Amino acid sequence: MAKSTQRRSKVRVSAIRMLSQLQCSEAEAAASLGIRLKTFREMLRIDAAAKQAWEEGREIGKVDIRKAQFALAQRHPQMAIYLGKVVLGQREIQVIEHSGPNGGPIKTMDLSKLDGEERSALRSILEKTRAKKEE
Repeated sequence: MAKSTQRRSKVRVSAIRMLSQLQCSEAEAAASLGIRLKTFREMLRIDAAAKQAWEEGREIGKVDIRKAQFALAQRHPQMAIYLGKVVLGQREIQVIEHSGPNGGPIKTMDLSKLDGEERSALRSILEKTRAKKEE
């Protein structure tokens, strides 16, 4: 146990903050620091300074990403559109309107009102249509 405590004390809080700022996973940070994942997690659990550095680094990293995105938006319209959607809640709305012949209404039929003979005729038409499609 003394060995892991010695190794843990060698890890600098600034290194934890830097790795967290880069949005590294805990496993990636542990590997970079040369310690086991279990040791790294234990360090975050018991060392308040390490935990605070990890959490602050995450938030600072998000700000860095946002700054880079806004800088890209100045040169790339796609990024500006993306940020408008994500940050400002903007949406691309497409209105699709269907109409029948000459802009009139679409004619519909209530099939539940067909009698037995009309349903048989309709089945026959559908079967002929399917047969033509299979040819």
